[in-house]
Amino acid sequence: MDVQLARRLIACNSAFYRDHAASFSATRSAPWDGWQRVAEIVQDTFACAEQRTVLDVACGNLRFPRFLFSRAPQQAWRCVAVDNAPQLAADLPSDGSVRFVERDILGGLLDGTDPLGDIPTCDLVVSFGFMHHVPGGSLRRALLDSLAARVSPSGLLVLSFWQFMDDARLSAKVRVADEGARRAGWPTDELEAGDHFLGWQDDAQARRYCHHFDETEIDALAGHLAKHGMHECARFSADGRTHALNRYLVCRKGGS
Repeated sequence: MDVQLARRLIACNSAFYRDHAASFSATRSAPWDGWQRVAEIVQDTFACAEQRTVLDVACGNLRFPRFLFSRAPQQAWRCVAVDNAPQLAADLPSDGSVRFVERDILGGLLDGTDPLGDIPTCDLVVSFGFMHHVPGGSLRRALLDSLAARVSPSGLLVLSFWQFMDDARLSAKVRVADEGARRAGWPTDELEAGDHFLGWQDDAQARRYCHHFDETEIDALAGHLAKHGMHECARFSADGRTHALNRYLVCRKGGS
């Protein structure tokens, strides 16, 4: 994808989350169903009760750290939460268990730097609801490079891939938003396969870029992670009315 188009798509999403932080966060309070299985895998992997660290990239309103801490309290978790929308993560736990880092992850990658390079490696690295906002295959692979580098030996990387075009209700909304984007002057013919737009509630001007992942693409990304010694140990679908809205990929560094 053209770098300037990628930057424009990223700016579109940054503006969306800045302008709609309150209404978006208000509809995002419950944990995802798929996190239950993630927690089971985490508990099986880190069985001993000792302090563990988690890096949550694109943390949003900190739902996952809160869920993880409540689901596995015996492990004294500490979290580094990274996002470029601090207004979403304004309510940090008072016990100091979560450190928030404001970071323009995609902008840094496009500039040729590793925006997570100063963060220590962690036992668990997660990114939920973010991969579909990363424009272009090359930028998605660069993000995976950065995430894999932050995983400790024998640690886990867990990602979610949104498959919204498989949902009839969402795909209908996408068609409307795609047409609206085209009329608004977006060069939709320059987007990659799987690239779309989604609106928000009743705001006709609200627009965010999203990418739909099919299984072939997830296979390719898992293969890319394998180059970093990240070996797939689980893949499953969960979430939404169909229980298949997200595809989860779990990889272990040095695992087999």
